[in-house]
Amino acid sequence: MSLVALPIEHGDVSQCIDIRVAALGSLVIGQPPSYPGYVEGSIATVHNDLDDKPWVHHLKVVDRSAPHEVMAYAKWEIYSKGRPDLDMLREPMDPNDALVDDFGLLRKAAHEYFSHCNGEMGKRPHILLALLVTSSQHRRKGAGSLLVQWDLAMSDESGLPAYLEASEAGRRLYRLHGFAELSKVEFNLTGYGLNGIEVMTEMLRYPSTRVTHTNIANQNLAS
Repeated sequence: MSLVALPIEHGDVSQCIDIRVAALGSLVIGQPPSYPGYVEGSIATVHNDLDDKPWVHHLKVVDRSAPHEVMAYAKWEIYSKGRPDLDMLREPMDPNDALVDDFGLLRKAAHEYFSHCNGEMGKRPHILLALLVTSSQHRRKGAGSLLVQWDLAMSDESGLPAYLEASEAGRRLYRLHGFAELSKVEFNLTGYGLNGIEVMTEMLRYPSTRVTHTNIANQNLAS
């Protein structure tokens, strides 16, 4: 198996969203199921990112022997001068977003959490890992690590710290790549019509040695 991390193309978008929905449902916290219009809206958002948002990077991992099958998918956002949308992050959630299904209270709690965390970090330059998911049949093959490594090279080259909010499923992976824990928040899902407790952890990694994208590309070609 020879894996490589590459930017996604428009033809990959539906497959990437399928992987995202299979892993996370329609929300990272609690993973409630998809609701009508969620998949279509998510696909449209990624297409718009690819066309109009050069600071947003959507990446995939494929095996060179099966290049049309996406094994893992990630979204990184580069804020070299801090976030330009801080005022928007301070706004309350659109009330209509709480009406899409029976999990409106959970969606509001998640919105408040992510808006607060991203708003505080957004006051300074950084790179945000907004999403990372691996297809269920391709877990523990190194695909997720390859996506992290690709953009940590960007962090090291640019001098920007890398930041994320990790679920418990991803926290160990990020620690292995040098992310330190900043804070934890527990969401008791029984209060939102689901089961269990979801723990979200803010994590940060400062840039270290300067690694170029050319080096990473050469490593991919040699793998």
